[in-house]
Amino acid sequence: MHLPLSGGGRGGGGEQTIYNPAGGSPAAISAVPGLGALGSLGSDGAFGSAGALGRQVPGERPGQFAVFETPPLERAVRLTGAASVRLRVDGDGPLFAKLYDVAPGSGGGSATLARRLAAPFRVSPGRDVTVALPAMDYRFDRGHRLRLVIATTDLGFATPAKPASYKVRVVSPLAVPTVPALTTAPTPLPAWVWALPVAAITLALLILIPGRRRPGPERDSDVPLEITGLTKAYKNGHLAVADLSFRVEKGHVLGLLGPNGAGKTTTLRMLMGLIHPDSGEMRIFGHRVYPGAPVLARLGSFVEGPGFLPHLTGRDNLDLYWRATGRPLNEAHLDEALQIADLGSALDRPVRTYSQGMRQRLAIAQAMLGLPDLLVLDEPTNGLDPPQIREMREVLVRYAAAGRTVIVSSHLLAEVEQTCTHAVVMAGGRRVAAGPVAEITGSGRRLEDAFLEIIGETS
Repeated sequence: MHLPLSGGGRGGGGEQTIYNPAGGSPAAISAVPGLGALGSLGSDGAFGSAGALGRQVPGERPGQFAVFETPPLERAVRLTGAASVRLRVDGDGPLFAKLYDVAPGSGGGSATLARRLAAPFRVSPGRDVTVALPAMDYRFDRGHRLRLVIATTDLGFATPAKPASYKVRVVSPLAVPTVPALTTAPTPLPAWVWALPVAAITLALLILIPGRRRPGPERDSDVPLEITGLTKAYKNGHLAVADLSFRVEKGHVLGLLGPNGAGKTTTLRMLMGLIHPDSGEMRIFGHRVYPGAPVLARLGSFVEGPGFLPHLTGRDNLDLYWRATGRPLNEAHLDEALQIADLGSALDRPVRTYSQGMRQRLAIAQAMLGLPDLLVLDEPTNGLDPPQIREMREVLVRYAAAGRTVIVSSHLLAEVEQTCTHAVVMAGGRRVAAGPVAEITGSGRRLEDAFLEIIGETS
């Protein structure tokens, strides 16, 4: 855009005369050499100043500069690039062009040297010269004026030692380059901002819906446990449980037997909803088992060793466990569980002082809190001495005699033979025998002999 310029300042006319003093001193100050555009200098002494330091350091020197100004701007202008103007100068030597931003106000308004830059140029007698002012990116607000100053001296440059005079006038408007393309429309939000939440919700539904699916009818049943076609394979290809099916009736004490790696513990973990089966289903009292299923409240379990807070007493551990279930305290039957544990005064000692057998008994008592209808114990006699094993056997028999059901996973075949009414023998993740212990052993045989015979046939 082009802005008209008129003579201003002292002369008030188009042509103005300016002088270069001998030796170029005193010189005008645009920026302090070595410090660049020191903003704290404010404006010059001739056009007004900003700040105490600006008032102490003069800018343009009287008699050494010509002034030309545009009318007040009707709208804000963003100068992007180098403004230019054509001058007619009578004289020979170097001169300096500067552009000021003049704010509206009384007394001509305060003037600020834009970016504190000066453009040197040289003139010859009788020739017009096109002057390119310093390149910059600067905004001139609405109502402000652009002031062109042509000076004979500048502190950052050397000037001739001989005094001289110049007559200066403008012969063209001030050309101010602008770049409208810099004003761009707001960038719309990318599509992924909207698509990502939708994808996350869809993924969550795909994860949650299968876990909440309830295949088959949900109805109450008197059968404590029924397992049908249970299968579980791990990522390494190991088939832990393969098409396992059996049923446990009320009042039974079932022994789950098999060598190491037979799939006993994996079966119990699926029964408690700790891991997902690949296929098949488990039902407790007619209700399908899945993580968080309400029917799991009727199951008490102890699998893969006891876990307690070692700094708390045995009594506090049992109390804390029951409170975590969210069930009423009067349903815990804590006295019966403590009687089963038979820990005496040790019940009020920190668990870290317990022996392995004491921890085992406390874990079994924890599993029996609330007197669940289905009790599942994994190797319950580990760490117990012979008298404690005998007591445990009697506890399990009495527990089942009251109309409840007990499932015991064990390697102690003699104890299973004396405690369990029924047994399921597993090998390689499959059921290889099931039924009453008396039928599995046969007439006149011990369970150990029958177990070895069955495992030998399947190997």
